[in-house]
This record gives sequence, C-alpha cells and structure tokens, in this order.
Amino acid sequence: FYTGLLRGPEVPRMLLTLDRRNVETLRIIGPGEKSVLLEKAKKNGEWGLPEFGGFPANSQAVAQLIDRLTNAELGMQVSKQADSFDRMKVADNNFERKVEIGKAAEMKTIFFGSAPALRQAHARLSGEKIVYAVKFAPGDIDLKASDWIKKDLLVVDENKIQAITVGNIRIQRTEDVDGQEGSKPAWKLFVNNKPAESQDSEKVDEFVKEIADMQIDSIGSNADIGNVSKKNTFVISVELKEGEKIEYTFAKLNGEEDYLMTTNSRPESFRLPPLASQKLFELSRPNSLIKKAD
Repeated sequence: FYTGLLRGPEVPRMLLTLDRRNVETLRIIGPGEKSVLLEKAKKNGEWGLPEFGGFPANSQAVAQLIDRLTNAELGMQVSKQADSFDRMKVADNNFERKVEIGKAAEMKTIFFGSAPALRQAHARLSGEKIVYAVKFAPGDIDLKASDWIKKDLLVVDENKIQAITVGNIRIQRTEDVDGQEGSKPAWKLFVNNKPAESQDSEKVDEFVKEIADMQIDSIGSNADIGNVSKKNTFVISVELKEGEKIEYTFAKLNGEEDYLMTTNSRPESFRLPPLASQKLFELSRPNSLIKKAD
C-alpha cells in the first residue's frame, strides 16, 4: 500500500564499529603464520614495530590501512553456514588475512577470505556466523615487517651537510672553502687532500643527494649479519652543521651484489633498496667524480 511518503537512502552498514582515533594496536596475520604487529606509542602517537625493538613504522601507511578498514561497508550477506567458512577462507584457522584491530579493552578481529568479485573479499567478524561480501582487497595488506618500516628514517637535510669523506676523497661545501656563500658549484672535491682539477660537479651533486636521501629497504637479519665480508667494506662519513658526525659502514654480502649497512646513529643493520649501496660505492671512487678527458 503506497502512503506517498518518500524514504531516504539507507545508512550504509560498516564492517567495523570502531573509532579509528582509538586504534592503538594492529596485527595482520596471513597464511603460514606470517604476521606483523604494529603499535602506537602513547607519548607521540607514532607507530612502531614492537617485535623489532619498537623500530619506527611508516605511520602514514598504517593510518591509510586503518582508514580503509574503518570505512569499509558491509555488502551482501553471502552465507550463514559455518561449513562454508573454510570454502570462503574466513575460518578461524583458514583465511587470507586475519586482522586484529583496536586497543586492549576493545579489540576486533576480522577474517578476510576469497574474492567473490574483482576488488572484493568475503569477510567475517570473529564470533559471528554471517559472511559478507565487502569492497576490500586483503591481498594488498603487506605481511612483511620491511613493508611497514619508516624507510626514510635516515634521510638527512642536504642543507645541513658540511662535508663528506670516503676513502681518499673529501667533498666540502664551497662556502667553507672560499667563503663565498651561494657560489657555484655548491661542492668542492678534494682527492688526497688536494683540490681536484676537473671535478664533475653533476656527479658530485648526485653523490651528495644519494647520501642525503638514503632510503632503507629492510632491517638486516641475523643471517645477513653472519654473511658479510670483513674485507670488502667502505665507510662514508658525513659532517653536519651542528658538529654532528654520521658514519655509514657498508660491508659486502657474500654471494650478492649488495651490501649491509650499519650507522653510528642506529643499533640495527640495514639493507638498502636493490643496488643502491652499489651505486654509492661506485660514486665514491675518485674516477667517478672527475671529468674524463675528451
């Protein structure tokens, strides 16, 4: 019977009834017991990896995942039968991703399973028997700690660098050499404590930028630490304006093209992105920084 009254659109039902601002813990578990734990620090609100000594996490990436989870809407009910959980991969012990989210007093657990359609997944909240289709791709949730670390942790403000020393070369800010601030080139190259006669300023600039913008790819494992060459190493020393000195020590990994890096500013060892350390090694040689004769 039509009454003439218009009904407004239905309010979407959310997968999680959780205020994202209250989320303090996030654990992501995948097949084969692969997992990563992320926790928010009470002091500064930044995210870290407690299983790696509280190593800083990419807080922006964590916030994006929390936004995705707390903004996911419930779609169609797909099943209410417990015997379908395994088939849809949303069972307690058979899932694509298990996400535990919230804080100590209010934790929620979601099981994400197989895909009923493109960019969708079956989803079930722990303790419930209803399986929903949700617009969510659980395969996008990374399971390796290296995917969540703050990869720009070692980035240095290039404007604060005064000098760089590696082997028999030294690169010094020009104004510290001739007193003319803002003169070009920005850097002066010395080899064996003598000014280089024909420095390649573009290559010198590239080398400085590579050091200042150094990204880490992952935290070195115990296996990495035990697999370094003690002979094949090089050290880059960076002097900053405040008098601070940062040292980066690179040791060649046996059987690999890459190096393992340690620094006096952190207790961990690191792998850089593929071939990044090799590029630093190549640029640190005098022949790379001096113009070749025509």
